[in-house]
Amino acid sequence: MRSDRWHSPTAPLSFASLCPTAGCAAVRAVGGKKVMGCLTGSPAAVILFADLYYHPSGVRRIAMRFASPARRAFTLVELLVVIAIIGILIALLLPAVQAAREAARRSQCTNNLKQITLALHNFHDSRGAFPVGSPTKTCPGYETIPAWQYRWGPMAMLTPYMEQFNVYKSLNLEVPLYGHTGVYNGPGVGVHPSNQGPVSQDISFFYCPSDKSQKVEPTFGATNYMACWGRSAPTSTGTAMFDTDGLFNDKSGVRFADVIDGTSNTAAFSETLLPDPNMSSSGGVVLTQENKDLVIVGAPSSGDPLLTEAWCTRFGQPVAARPNRAARWVDGFVLYTAYYHWQGPNSPIPDCSKWSPLRSLWQSARSRHPGGVNVGFADGSIRFVSSTVDLNVWRAAGSRNGGEVISNF
Repeated sequence: MRSDRWHSPTAPLSFASLCPTAGCAAVRAVGGKKVMGCLTGSPAAVILFADLYYHPSGVRRIAMRFASPARRAFTLVELLVVIAIIGILIALLLPAVQAAREAARRSQCTNNLKQITLALHNFHDSRGAFPVGSPTKTCPGYETIPAWQYRWGPMAMLTPYMEQFNVYKSLNLEVPLYGHTGVYNGPGVGVHPSNQGPVSQDISFFYCPSDKSQKVEPTFGATNYMACWGRSAPTSTGTAMFDTDGLFNDKSGVRFADVIDGTSNTAAFSETLLPDPNMSSSGGVVLTQENKDLVIVGAPSSGDPLLTEAWCTRFGQPVAARPNRAARWVDGFVLYTAYYHWQGPNSPIPDCSKWSPLRSLWQSARSRHPGGVNVGFADGSIRFVSSTVDLNVWRAAGSRNGGEVISNF
C-alpha cells in the first residue's frame, strides 16, 4: 500500500505534516533521507515509513509505504495438513508410477518373445522344420549313453538365430547333454566337461523382467519362456504325453505344413515363473496359496496314473514339490522348457505331475504380469492373453491340428 504526498520545495516540512498522529517520531536518517516511524492505532501495529527525496521536477516527494509485520511460522496443525496432502498425492501417484513401470516390463517381455519366435522362423527357413522339443539321438562314440539323454532343447537350437552365435558355438551339440560318467552336475546328472561352462550361461532375454531373473540351479542358466507342447490332458500317460498335438514334441520337427489350424491360431511359446531355489524337493513343503505358482506338486506314482484336481490342490498339506521348473534353458525335457494348455493361464490349480516314472503332467503358462500372460504364436505375433480366457479357446490355441475355429482372445 502506497501513499504519495507532494510538497513545494519552499514549503516547510515537519514530522507532523508527514505523520499527524501523536505517536509519530523520527527513528533514523539513512543515506540523506529522513526516515520517520509512526505507530498507528491498529492492532497490527503497522509501521509507516516516509522517504523524503527530490523529484526530478524539483518538487520534494514524500513516499509513504506501509510494511506488514514479520510473517509468523507454520503451526503444528498447518504442518500436519501439508504432510497429509503430500501423502495423499504420493498415494495417488505411486500406483500410476508402478503401472507405468510394469507396462515397460511387459513390453520388454514382449520383445523377448518376439526375438524367440523370429528365431523359430529363421530356424525353419534354414532346416525345413521347427526344432524337436526333446530330441533323442545316439551320438557316435557315445553309444552306451541312452538316446533320451541327448536332450538338447529348442532354446539351445535357436541360439544362433537370435544373435547368440557365440553361445551356440560354445555348446558341444555333438555329445549328449547328460549321461557322462565321472561328472556331477545336478541330481544324478553327468554333463560333458566341454559343456559345463556353456550350460551355466545366463541369456538376458530368456528372463522376463517382471520375474526374479535369477538362476534356479547354480550350474544351469534358467528361462522364463517355455515351448508349447500342446493341450496335454488328464488321459495322457506314459510316452503318449510326449507325442503331443502342439508345435513341439519329442518325435520329430513340426513343419509349417503340419500346422493345419493356422500359424496365427497356434501357440509356440509362453511364460512361466521361476521357483524359489531354496525350496526343498522333499515331502516337507506345505502347499499354500502363496507358493502354488512356484512348485510342481508330485502326485503318487502308484495306483491311478491319471492326474486329478484333488491330488494337485492339497492346500495346507505337505507335498513333494519339485523346485526346478524352468531351471535349465538348454534342456528339452518337459519339466524344464515345456508348458501345456490343459489348464488356463495363471491357473489356480498348481502345476502337477506324476513322476518316477513321469506319467502325466499339468504345467500351465504363468507370469507376474497382472491379468494374464504373453504368448508368442507360430506366425511370429505376440499377444497378451487374459487369465480369464475361455478354457476351450485356450486349449484350441495349444493344438496345431485340432481343427478348431478360434475366436478372439
